[in-house]
Amino acid sequence: MTENARSFRYRYDLDGLRGIAIALVVFYHVFVGRVSGGVDVFLLLSGYFFLGSQLRYADKPDATFNPWWPIWRTLRRLVPALALTVGATYLLIQFLTPQLMRTEFTQQITASLLYYQNWELARQNADYAAASAATSPLQHLWSMSVQGQFYLAAILGSLLLGWLIHRVARAKHLNVHRVAGPLLILITLVSFAYASRYGLFAPPANYYDTFSRTWELTLGGVLAVYSHQWSIPQRLADFFTGFGLLALALTGVLIADTTAYPGPLSLLPLGGAALIIVGGGGKLSAALASRPVRWLGDIAYPLYLWHWPLLIIATSHLNQNTPSRWLGLAIILSSVILADLTHRFVERPLRQHRKRPLRTDMPVNRARADLRTCTGAARAGGGVLVAAATVALLSVHPAWMANVRAGEQTVLDPTSYPGVMAHFNQEVPTGLPVQPDPILVGGIFPPTSTSHCFVGQDAEPTHYNTTRVDGTPCIFGNPNADFNVFVVGGSHAEQWMSGLDKLGREMNFRIVPIMRQGCPIELGDDLTVTPECATWGAGVVEQIIDAQADLVISTTTRPQSFFGHGPDVVPAGYLEFWKELDKHNIPFLGLRDNPWGFDDEGIAREFDECYVALEDPVECGMRREQVYAPVDPGAIALAEFDNMIAVDTADWFCEEDICPVVIGNTAVYRDMHHISNAFADSAMPLLREYLKPFLAREPQKQRVPAAAQPTAPASAQATVERKGAPASSTPTSQEPTPLPVDYSAKPV
Repeated sequence: MTENARSFRYRYDLDGLRGIAIALVVFYHVFVGRVSGGVDVFLLLSGYFFLGSQLRYADKPDATFNPWWPIWRTLRRLVPALALTVGATYLLIQFLTPQLMRTEFTQQITASLLYYQNWELARQNADYAAASAATSPLQHLWSMSVQGQFYLAAILGSLLLGWLIHRVARAKHLNVHRVAGPLLILITLVSFAYASRYGLFAPPANYYDTFSRTWELTLGGVLAVYSHQWSIPQRLADFFTGFGLLALALTGVLIADTTAYPGPLSLLPLGGAALIIVGGGGKLSAALASRPVRWLGDIAYPLYLWHWPLLIIATSHLNQNTPSRWLGLAIILSSVILADLTHRFVERPLRQHRKRPLRTDMPVNRARADLRTCTGAARAGGGVLVAAATVALLSVHPAWMANVRAGEQTVLDPTSYPGVMAHFNQEVPTGLPVQPDPILVGGIFPPTSTSHCFVGQDAEPTHYNTTRVDGTPCIFGNPNADFNVFVVGGSHAEQWMSGLDKLGREMNFRIVPIMRQGCPIELGDDLTVTPECATWGAGVVEQIIDAQADLVISTTTRPQSFFGHGPDVVPAGYLEFWKELDKHNIPFLGLRDNPWGFDDEGIAREFDECYVALEDPVECGMRREQVYAPVDPGAIALAEFDNMIAVDTADWFCEEDICPVVIGNTAVYRDMHHISNAFADSAMPLLREYLKPFLAREPQKQRVPAAAQPTAPASAQATVERKGAPASSTPTSQEPTPLPVDYSAKPV
């Protein structure tokens, strides 16, 4: 059967173009590890076909303006294949790669099925990265969400235009296309300007932004309205099509940076697609409309759905950083087979085959009649299965969060789960499962985060969370106590809050948390934090001084690089912070930072995911020399101050040579570099002894001015003797406070 390639109604050569665009996406994802521009072309073609059909329908004199029918038709076209692939992905992860089960993934299941995955990924600050074991298997569905959002807007917008023109204005001289064309051009220009507001390259959030992507879809609508009016000489048709295909093929080679999309550089693949649309006809268009290429176009949607989760799950299951050549070929072959089967047995049978109803039609009666046939009943049964699967998948995140909340409330028995105390000769029972559940631990956050008392990195630098979500103050420990402890800094100070909160209630002190993501407190000119963090940190110090804090708790060291490479150091800004506290006679208790996870190639590694995959606490851990200096640099720095104590936590996390990810039956970490609440709780006996000398002093507000104070007794400034701590790391010269257990013993 032959079709006119330049037909206004349908372009079979563009079906082939859609298949080629998705084939490029798959090839570049699997073998090159970058984007290809194919998704941009896919979005343009979606706008061309879908918006064009909606406008043509709205122009019919007997069109019905009930939006349910086109929405229902679209849902039947998109949801069955989507629900199948999302459900299969969930099951494959459960059986093959449970380390990928995280709170973020369960959130993405819901976001994908409800078509807001692009906004969810932006909220999670997810870069659109190359395939690896650390990448979300549902990350690619951002484009389906953008497409779904556009489809809804296209349906409602087209019907509104048709209703206004034909029913309200009754303007017989107007048609929907004549009004829609200029509007689409305006929307395209505004959206393109918005997408290009950062220049050639933009922040990752711009990649997912619906408003930044709108111009790619509305440009397809513009071409649907006007391209049939443009007459291109037949002798130039192959030139236009060939040049357009070349531009599309070279996009992934010439534009390697994901952040270039959907800005000005996206004009390369989209310009190529526009040339193919305008130059329809000729031998190349006939080749695009051939049966094999059109078959590739038919399976393009399920092929796109299948290839990415198979790629991520296989890469993670086989512990490959990037897919090998043989694995890539196997993934492509599997994706094509699954895509064809999905198209044949899911997409096509459940699709709405009847034409869209007009005002005079009786679609409900026809549907009832269809149900009495075997084919109609089978189709209805399939629809029920899809609906049931969708509901089941939408329940995954609530069920997951219920388990996480239960984990947050669970306090482990210290005799069965001694945690850090296992490094101080406490017996560790054998045969017990690791707790918290290594699969769930990544979603269990400190009480400050769950109470929304932790400031996100995108907040204004003058923003300080002072109230919880329920309106009560962000005060922990004993809110009525007179002794005020400020826990300040970034997430590495926050991670100790679970144990400190319990100690505050037990030892009668009040905790004021002032913490912001990625913002340890640094003062001075030599800073390692962002300008926003520096401004925020200076404000925190002012609050500490104004409140006359009785004690400040924070971290004393940082790794030397973003991935946690050691040995650890004391940033100059930390020292200036401590000098400012000392100037105002404010005591400080500093905790040496914990190990961060990275592999032999120096790439970040999630501790919890590694343990779920390998169940080897040593293999997934770090060598001590990789993360720690031989002597605690924080202890050396704080030894200059009389009312400050450095806590060398290296022996809390590490044995003589290795820093395992499970200690005393307890999961140490919840991700690459944050400790679990349970491990923080297990350190309470150690923290209790470090806090006692400070709590022995009167609260600051009840104290006489610093200049008139008598010298504090030695016992008030004493420190806890740490096992194996070199003499140079002892921050004061006083005798250590006696402790109930032998803290100088070697780790077991």
